[in-house]
Amino acid sequence: MLTSLVITIAAVGLFNVLVDPLGVFGSPRIAHINAIKPYLDHHRELARYQKAYRLCPNAGIFGNSRAEIGFDPESPIFANHGMTAFNHAIPGTSSSTSLQQIIWLKNAKCFPKTVFLGVEFFDFLGGSEPQTLPTLKTHPAPQLDAAFFAESVFSITGLRDSLATLFLQRSRHPATSTDRGFNPLFNYIPEVEQSGHYTLFRQRAEENLRRWTRKPFQLRPENGGVSDDEALLAAILTQAVQGGSTTYIIIYPYHAQIRLIIERLGMGQLFADWKRMVVRLAETSTDRGGRVEVWDFSGVGPETLEAIPVRGDRKAHLTYYWEAGHFKKKLGDLVIDRLLGEQNNFGVKLDNGNIESWLAEDRHRVQALLSSSSPLVREVDDLFAHTLRN
Repeated sequence: MLTSLVITIAAVGLFNVLVDPLGVFGSPRIAHINAIKPYLDHHRELARYQKAYRLCPNAGIFGNSRAEIGFDPESPIFANHGMTAFNHAIPGTSSSTSLQQIIWLKNAKCFPKTVFLGVEFFDFLGGSEPQTLPTLKTHPAPQLDAAFFAESVFSITGLRDSLATLFLQRSRHPATSTDRGFNPLFNYIPEVEQSGHYTLFRQRAEENLRRWTRKPFQLRPENGGVSDDEALLAAILTQAVQGGSTTYIIIYPYHAQIRLIIERLGMGQLFADWKRMVVRLAETSTDRGGRVEVWDFSGVGPETLEAIPVRGDRKAHLTYYWEAGHFKKKLGDLVIDRLLGEQNNFGVKLDNGNIESWLAEDRHRVQALLSSSSPLVREVDDLFAHTLRN
């Protein structure tokens, strides 16, 4: 019985390593077996670090789910500029995770020469008190240690993930993640076909509105000092300066619905102040010899004004958005194209010379839209009437 048990455990472990659902071992991808990896919500930092360590890319994408879903590191634009890119972004995380990842890469001598950093206004909202910054000592890089093998290789959990990988190969729209960390969100396609884009926009807007109104409308702690997120962004830029990297700070292309919600909540000026903060931090890094650019893609324009399909429309598939906060690869490609010098009119590069004029123009556009009687404005009015009342 003991011999049988040992053989069974060893066979399970070998099977799990060969299937490699997390992609941490670099096992060959075999068609109809493990070519498509499942999108798993555990060991995400470990999985990304191990893949990035093997690839050692010279360009890194950092941020939250907006970056993970929107920026495809295998887009041709990267290769055209001699870049090997990797998407390190993890949903639900803040700048603290990005800083940790950058420290790990620096220690592994795989620090990217180009950093694409998505920054999230709503992370800064509330002005949380500063915490101790992560270091390599306090937050060492995740490793394939004994605990990982016990939990994910020689275990029922690992076997479940491997079997899920096998079944996933037959899925038309798999929930998956590429070897370079990109989440194409294929599993949202049947959601759109079943419920329509309107439902996705509405549900997410209601969730966001409730969550945002629970935070204080401020960017700094009550004592007026530096907030935690401000300190983390400054630390990331310091690492980039020390590593000799070029850093592109990306203000995400929020759909105009989010901009109207921000304005209706009375946070329009706060949003502008946040952009001033980001530019100020970037300019400080530049003064210390860094190469930092801030790009704002949140302005009201043709891309961010993509019309939301009407309620009940399950045939329309939007070009740029899944819902107001999460944009598709096609819009992400426009962002990267713009950053790397391709000629399009999407986005504005911000610095001390133009920020005030841009903020005034941007705010005017939002307020003009809010005073119109467009379907989008009517939808936002209905959203506020039903969500905050309940």
